[in-house]
Amino acid sequence: MPDSQPPAAPSAEQLWQFSLKLYPAIKPLCIDWQDRLGANVNLLLLLCYLEQQQLSFSASALAQLSALLEHFSNQFTQPLRQLRRSASQSPLLPAQQQQLKQHLLSAELELERLEQQLLLQHCPQLTASPGPLLQHYLQLLGADSKAEAGHLVDLRQKLLQLT
Repeated sequence: MPDSQPPAAPSAEQLWQFSLKLYPAIKPLCIDWQDRLGANVNLLLLLCYLEQQQLSFSASALAQLSALLEHFSNQFTQPLRQLRRSASQSPLLPAQQQQLKQHLLSAELELERLEQQLLLQHCPQLTASPGPLLQHYLQLLGADSKAEAGHLVDLRQKLLQLT
């Protein structure tokens, strides 16, 4: 009997397309966790994808992946996001401010896509079994699991609606 290969991570395009479908349904939760808990939305979307596919990896691997992404995000994505958010306070005319915001948003989206590629390049070996990756991530962020339980239920319902 041949050795079975471990499951493969999604391609960058698969994860991006999945994210484009799921994100509008969970945007308020993503923004809440990003602002309140320091969650990275791209890591959250990857974990949602893995949960939907019933794939997992260890909590320690999640911590390493999160730290790697946090470094990239702190260096590139977050400063650009802050710049975009502050564009309305520039001395530019409102139409120019809007144009500036659009250019910065396009660059920010490209950084989001690069974050997803970085996650996939460093994705740990997957196991073909469901795991509590979303709970592990919330614990890693220091969230109160009881307080977030209802949000997790809502998130999982949105995942089920995608299938």
